[in-house]
Amino acid sequence: MHFLSRWTSCLPRRSAQCAALLFLCTAFFCAAPAAAKEDGPLAALVKAQRGIDEADSSLVDEAMDVNAVLNKASSVLIAHLRQQAAAGALGEGNMAITMALTAMGDENSPQAAFFKQMLISEVKGFMVSGINGGYFAGKPNGRITPPQMSLASTLTKMPEGRREIVPGKILSNKDGKASVSATFVDPGAGRLPLILALERQGENWRVVEITNAASLFATAGKPAP
Repeated sequence: MHFLSRWTSCLPRRSAQCAALLFLCTAFFCAAPAAAKEDGPLAALVKAQRGIDEADSSLVDEAMDVNAVLNKASSVLIAHLRQQAAAGALGEGNMAITMALTAMGDENSPQAAFFKQMLISEVKGFMVSGINGGYFAGKPNGRITPPQMSLASTLTKMPEGRREIVPGKILSNKDGKASVSATFVDPGAGRLPLILALERQGENWRVVEITNAASLFATAGKPAP
């Protein structure tokens, strides 16, 4: 935990926003989606919202394969930061993080695997405390202290207010796999367009990936057109 805090304490604001997007992408469920068919892909969003309203992260787990989503999203984030470091885009004032990314070796190295698992652990902890404490719904219940992350100082306080997802449409739905568009509205990050991949697992649909995560990280911190 201390390693992760030191490793990312020098993240520039843009990279900090990239890190923020990692857990914001997983927070697609913090919303009030439109009515959906009980057996359709959007039913996952409806169930997850109930988990938010009831401060019950177990319902969110039923609607989203958290490990799958974070595993893929964290790989995309690390790859993005490595590209930024290689291009010198992190700035001369961030040599520490550039050196750390360089020393990490390839994505299969023990150092990369360690950092990835630490990142996933941090995000999951943040998510669970945010849900069960009512913070993601904008209604803290006092049962759990405010969620904290050591990714960067700018992330240690979550902006107050409700997270909302504005459903778009079902882009595809075939053979137990679906793709859905949506817009995530967050009081801290603004409006983020999402493309969610879902799979039917048993009787339920679950989100398994944020398929446009790479583009979200690439545009993090850029001014809106």
